[in-house]
Amino acid sequence: MNRVERRSAARVPARLAMEITVGGGFARAETLNVSANGVYFASTSFIPLLTKLRITLELPENGDTRVTCDGVVVRIEPETETPGQSDYQVACYFTEIGERDRARLESYILRHVPF
Repeated sequence: MNRVERRSAARVPARLAMEITVGGGFARAETLNVSANGVYFASTSFIPLLTKLRITLELPENGDTRVTCDGVVVRIEPETETPGQSDYQVACYFTEIGERDRARLESYILRHVPF
């Protein structure tokens, strides 16, 4: 069976530091790839599907390098919390991102798209 690509924005591999706020909790993580619509990242903790997150990405550039947005978890691997597991891959769709932050993120992505 062929898998259909549903992404509408270019994504690039990127190891960016990020901060995640969930409810009252806070964690640091690292992206695996990023697009203007979402982020795929590694987490040491299980984050259930549809969990709302506040995300701050740190772009490796001069000047204002932080992009903050809200998102929701749309996929996690493995799909269930596993005792002793400390390596989860999480896909998060951005539900809200300011125009300035989106422009900054899109600019970063365009400079790193492999042609």
